[in-house]
Amino acid sequence: MDRRIARPSGASRLAVADRSVSAAGPASPSFPDLCRDLDLDRIRATLMLLGVVLHAADVFLTTGDWLVADRHRSVVFDALVAMIHSFRVPGFFLLSGLLFAGSLGRHGAPELLARQLLRLGLPLLACWTLLNSLQMALMAWHRGADPWEAVFSLNTPMYHLWFLRDLLVLDVLVLAGAMLLGSSTLRHGRAAGPLRRLAQRWNQAVTTGLTPRLAGLGLHGPAHWLGVALAGALLHQVLLIAVRLSGVAYDIGPGGLTLFSLFFYAPMFFAGLAMWHRPAWLNAWLRTPLWLLPVAAFLADWGDGASSTLSGAFAREAALTVQLLGLWVATGAAVGALGRMRRGARSPFGRLLSDASYTIFLVHHLAVVALALALLPMDWPAALKFSLIAAGALAFSLAVHLWVVRPSGLMRLVFNGRPPVAEAPSPATAEPRRA
Repeated sequence: MDRRIARPSGASRLAVADRSVSAAGPASPSFPDLCRDLDLDRIRATLMLLGVVLHAADVFLTTGDWLVADRHRSVVFDALVAMIHSFRVPGFFLLSGLLFAGSLGRHGAPELLARQLLRLGLPLLACWTLLNSLQMALMAWHRGADPWEAVFSLNTPMYHLWFLRDLLVLDVLVLAGAMLLGSSTLRHGRAAGPLRRLAQRWNQAVTTGLTPRLAGLGLHGPAHWLGVALAGALLHQVLLIAVRLSGVAYDIGPGGLTLFSLFFYAPMFFAGLAMWHRPAWLNAWLRTPLWLLPVAAFLADWGDGASSTLSGAFAREAALTVQLLGLWVATGAAVGALGRMRRGARSPFGRLLSDASYTIFLVHHLAVVALALALLPMDWPAALKFSLIAAGALAFSLAVHLWVVRPSGLMRLVFNGRPPVAEAPSPATAEPRRA
């Protein structure tokens, strides 16, 4: 999935801070009250592991339009891909927005920018130039082309790394806005002149004007998941219309980035930023019934295809709205269900998967492609090949984390964006122990 999804300092749960809303409206419960049982590490790790399942299933789509297409195909894998795709990436962006909002409250903009460049930018650059180039060479070799020519063609695709690229851009945009409004400097008492006055007026307008009106309309903390999903889908559609009216929505930028692709999932990130301050909205959204997940996934998948194939412009816009509503409902249902699944302490293997989740996200794509190419000549059932590819890719990714990334400070920096941490000196006297 999701943006790295930034790891919160200290706690790994959504109880990042005990925030309450303005006294101008009814008090909204804090994150500990509403989301005490949500384990962000577990949700993030699950979404990243589902990437292995998703890309292994892509090999057996009936359309045969993925990087590797096996001749054994099934609609079961079409349904599986549609299901996971409806919530996995949106869930990544939602979690990223929540955690980034918490980081904004703890760090100044320059410090946070440096952290995100290290955490997202360095692994993105390393895996794009190394792993994706190796994947290009492997696919060229399988086609009978020159692998070295593929490597040095300087047009290596982003593949699955587009998520890190988009998340980094969104982080930079939010930080630029924060610095422009003087919010980060106000926190340290160093804002001056027009920026300080602008930020103060904005805060006053929100506190005394906007918040009471939202509370009066019942929007201060939506009481029903459907209200959040409908509002989110509507605002999502409005943003996409504005982006397309810009005239540059589909112009290709560095790394294949387009304005439309950037802002297609950006509303989920912005929702995370907003819901960190308004946890009642998040709580309502995550109460979406789980049984609606397959229905929402079907609507999202249908809208995805219909929004580009229907003949009339109005019909295409309606199909896009159906797709967006499906994404919002599916994300609320799936992320809410994953957040409520925590039961007791994690097993050692569960802790390993959580620790290795970033490496799994970065490495698994190459492993899936390599294993799928190796199994193409085999006349085996699709279910067997799928199981071998998924299990093999997961095992390879875990091995890379255990034996390459985790033991080396340099590798942790390059592939996980974690700088080496100096060990604390041993105490001079023995620590007291319980009898």
